[in-house]
Amino acid sequence: SRRVGKGFYSVQIYASHRLRYLVTTLRERRGRKKRVFVWVCLSRNRCNAHITKMAEARSAVALDSLVPRLARPSSERYITITREMIQGSIFPQDEKRSVATRGARALVRYVRKRVHQVRNSIYDAVFPSTSYSWYVSIAGAVGLRKLAPQLGDIAEAYLPFTALVPEGIVRQAYVAVVSGTAMWLAGIFTSRSALLILLRYKGYMYDPPKRPSKATAIWANLVKLLFGFGTPRTYSYQNVVPRISVPSLADTCARYLDAARPLLDEAEFERMKRLAEDFQENEGPGLQRLLWLKSWVVPNYITDWWERFVYLRGRDSIMINSNYYMLDSYSWQPTKNPVARAANIVYYMLDYKTLLDRDQIEPLLMQGCVPLCMAQYSRTFCTTRIPGIEEDTLQHVNDKHIAVMCGGHFYIFQCAGPNGERLSARDLERQLQWIVDDSKLDEPNEIERKLPVMTAADRTLWAQFRDEYLGEGVSRASLEAIERAAFVLVFDESSPTHPKDCIKEEDQICHAAIHGNGFNRWFDKSFNLIVFANGRVAMNVEHSWADAPVTAHLWEWALSGEFSGPGYDDVSGMNKALPGPTVRLLDPLRLRFNIKPEASAIVEAASTRALQLINDLDLRLLRHDAYSKGLMKRVGLSPDGYIQMALQLAYYRDAGRFAQTYESSMTRLFRHGRTETVRPVSMESVAFVRAMESPEVTNKERAALLRKACERHVDRYRGAMCGKGIDRHLFCLYVVSLWRNTPSAFLKEVLSVPWKLSTSQTPVQQTTRWDLSINPNKVCGGGGFGPVTDDGYGVSYIIATDEVFFLHITSKHSSKATSSERFANNVVKALQDMRRVVLDK
Repeated sequence: SRRVGKGFYSVQIYASHRLRYLVTTLRERRGRKKRVFVWVCLSRNRCNAHITKMAEARSAVALDSLVPRLARPSSERYITITREMIQGSIFPQDEKRSVATRGARALVRYVRKRVHQVRNSIYDAVFPSTSYSWYVSIAGAVGLRKLAPQLGDIAEAYLPFTALVPEGIVRQAYVAVVSGTAMWLAGIFTSRSALLILLRYKGYMYDPPKRPSKATAIWANLVKLLFGFGTPRTYSYQNVVPRISVPSLADTCARYLDAARPLLDEAEFERMKRLAEDFQENEGPGLQRLLWLKSWVVPNYITDWWERFVYLRGRDSIMINSNYYMLDSYSWQPTKNPVARAANIVYYMLDYKTLLDRDQIEPLLMQGCVPLCMAQYSRTFCTTRIPGIEEDTLQHVNDKHIAVMCGGHFYIFQCAGPNGERLSARDLERQLQWIVDDSKLDEPNEIERKLPVMTAADRTLWAQFRDEYLGEGVSRASLEAIERAAFVLVFDESSPTHPKDCIKEEDQICHAAIHGNGFNRWFDKSFNLIVFANGRVAMNVEHSWADAPVTAHLWEWALSGEFSGPGYDDVSGMNKALPGPTVRLLDPLRLRFNIKPEASAIVEAASTRALQLINDLDLRLLRHDAYSKGLMKRVGLSPDGYIQMALQLAYYRDAGRFAQTYESSMTRLFRHGRTETVRPVSMESVAFVRAMESPEVTNKERAALLRKACERHVDRYRGAMCGKGIDRHLFCLYVVSLWRNTPSAFLKEVLSVPWKLSTSQTPVQQTTRWDLSINPNKVCGGGGFGPVTDDGYGVSYIIATDEVFFLHITSKHSSKATSSERFANNVVKALQDMRRVVLDK
C-alpha cells in the first residue's frame, strides 16, 4: 500500500451493493500491468482506502463513482487518485467521524437486526400466546402453590436443579417460574394442536355467504378464541396452517373423468376410463405410496416440484411466456412527471419492504379467522432467477440497494442514508433526477444497451453467455449488483396510452409492460417497476418466485399509499411530500460492463428473436363497463362463475368447439401452497352454451342452466382450494413415475392435452388502506400474461367494482385459429346475451 504514493493511478470504480467499491488500476507510472483492488468506505466526505495488490491485470471499463464530484477532465470520466487526494480532499483532516466509528455503527445495526430477527422468531414460535400470558401462568403457579401446597412440594421434588437453588423465597420463585413456564408451553402446544385440527375443517367454504351453519359458527368462535388476543406478525400463523394431504387415487381419477367427459366423445371417454382403471390397478398405488411418504417429510408435496419442473426447468424465453404484468389505475394519473411518480412509488415500496423485513405486514385472513400461508412473501424483494444450463435457480439475498435502468445505462443507489437513515420521497426524487441527468451525458455502448435482452433469450443460451462473457471483473461485479438489488426500476422513454377503441386497437401500455422493446427490462428480477415518460407506471413480474396475488398485494399497497399521500404539485408535477430529516446523500453509481466484441453477434441474434416474439403477441385490454359483479350478485350468481361461463360461450363462438380450459385457484389455505387448476368446462357449462346457441330454448331455461353451470363451477373451485383438485396430484404422480422409470399411459395422455384457454382472476382490495367504494376511479386495471399455447388464448380478468371489470386477452398473430380482437368481440356479445337472459322476467 505504500507504493500508492509513488505513482499516479488512473482508476475505475465499479460497483458493490454496499458502499464499498472495487477500484481497478488501468495503468501504473512504470508501465507494468498490475491490478490493485481499493475498497473505499464512504462516510459523508470521508473514505478510507485499503489496498491489496493482485497480479494479472485485465482491462476494465470505467464506472461512474459514487464519490461526490471530484475535479476531473470533462473529456475523461475517470478518477485519478494521488497522494494528495488520499491525504487531502478524499480524507479531510477535520472530519470527526472515523471509519472505526462507521464500522462500530454498522456492527450495532447488524446486532440490532439479528436481535430483532430472533425476537420475531420467538414471537412466532410461541404465537398465539403472548408474554402477558406467560406472566399469568407464573402468577397462576404462585397462586396454585398457596392453594395447594402439596402440589408445590411435588413440583419442587421433581424439577431439575432444585437442590442447587437456595431454600426460601428464592427456591419458591424458581419453582414458580419453571412450573409456570412449563404450563405456558403446554398451553401453547395444546392450542396449536387444536388449531391444526380445527383449520382442517373446510365446511365454511360450502356454507351460503353471510349465512353460516351452526357448526361453522361454533368452529369460527373456537378458532378466534384459540388465536388469543395478541397482534399477529406476518408469519405468526405459519406453524398452524395445515399441510395439504394427498387425495386418494380413486377420487382424483373420478374427478378427472368427470372434467374430461364433456370434451370427449363416447369412444374416447370409454378409452380414457379404461386407462384410468388400469392405472389404479397397476402402477398407480405404488406411485401414490411414494407421494404419500413425501407429503410427511416436506411442508408441501407439490410446491417444490411445481417450481422446479414447471418454471425453473423451462428453457424457452420467460418474456411473455412466463412473466406477467400489472397496470396502475386505468383512468387516474396524478402527475406526468416520471421522476416524481417513480420516487413516490419507490418510497411506498421501500416502506412495504421495511415492514416485511420486520414481520409487520398484517397476515391475510379468509373470513376473518382462516389464515393464508405467507411463505411466498419472503422472496418479494432481492430475488433473482439465475439461469442455468439445464435448470435455473432462485437467488434470494437481503441487500439494500435498487438497480435502475435509464437511457441504456445501469445504476445502483442505496435505499438508506450513510448511517442507515430512511430516505424520504424528496430524497429519492433527488437521487432519481441525478440518474436521469447523468444518463443524458453520453450514449451507451450498443452491447451494454442491449444486454438485458439476454434475460429474454433462451435460458440455456443466457446461462452460457453469462458464464463466458460476464463471469469476471467489472462485468461480474456489475451483474451481481443488479441481481442482488431489491428490484429494478426502469425509466422507459416511451409514452404509451390506452386506446380509444379497446377492441379494435391493441393496448400500448399492456404491450410495454409485458415486454417493452425487449432489452429495457431485466426479466430475471422478481419484479421490474416501470415508469414511462408520460408518468404512467406498471410492473413486469417474474413468475417462479410467487403467484400474482402476492405481487398484487405489494402493488396495491404502493398505489394506495400514493392515493392517500400528499400528492404532486399542480404546476411542476413534482412531489409535494414534506422533506424528512436531512440526509447527506451519496450520488448513485453507474455500472459498466466490459464485454468482448464477439458477444455482439449473440446479443443481436437474441434481440432479433425477442422482436419476433414481441411482434407475434396480439393483446387487447377490454374494459367492460356495461355491468359488473353488482348485477351478477343481484341475480344470485357467482361473479367468477358468471365470467367463466361468458368465456366458454365466447370461445365456442370463436372456435366452434369446446376446449380444455385452465383457471388458477390458490391453495394458500395450506402450508407453502401456491395454485391448483380449476377446469371450468363441465357437462353443465356445455349444456348452457348449447342452449344459448339454440333458438328453441327459452330464456327461462337458459337462466336455469346458467345457474346450474355457475354452481358447478363454484363447487369445483371450492374443491380446488380445499386440496381436492385434479391436476397437481396427477402432475406429482407423473414426476414420481419418471423418477422410478415407471411409464404410465394414463398420466402421459392426461398431461399432454394442451390448455387452449388459460384464465386467471386478479384479486382486489387485499389491504384496508383505501376505500374502493369512494375511489372507483383509482381502481387498478389488473394485469395479464401471454397465451399458453401457440393456438390458444390467455385471459386475465379483475372484477374491479360493481360497475366495471377488465379482461386482458392475449394470443398470437402467427396463429390462424386465434384473434384477440375477434375473441374480445365474442366476449362482449356473450356478456350482452347473458344479461338479457338473467334480466328476462
